[in-house]
Amino acid sequence: MTKQSEQVAHNELVGAGQTSLHSHAGGGGGLVDKGGIVTTDGAGEASVSFNTSYSDTNYFIILTAAENSDAYMPLVIAGTKAVDGFSINTREDKGGNEPNVDVYWCTGPYSNP
Repeated sequence: MTKQSEQVAHNELVGAGQTSLHSHAGGGGGLVDKGGIVTTDGAGEASVSFNTSYSDTNYFIILTAAENSDAYMPLVIAGTKAVDGFSINTREDKGGNEPNVDVYWCTGPYSNP
């Protein structure tokens, strides 16, 4: 087995193309700067509040259901994104709300590195 450099993406992940990884000067910080886990309530909803607010609502949100065997998806509830947090809803594959789902979340500022 050939060990691949950690600075080059695996062929299988990039359609057999050659893609090198890179970093930006300054280090630290990174793209994601807030994250955690929240459990939805009986209505399939949960709210996330930040310890430190963003200066405006210009930040991204990534949500991932901890267990996805039942085909449910966490979504940001329309209009709830605020400087200090957001609310989510988990939907099941049949169209209803899915309660008691652990959802991993992370956020970061939009930027052009």
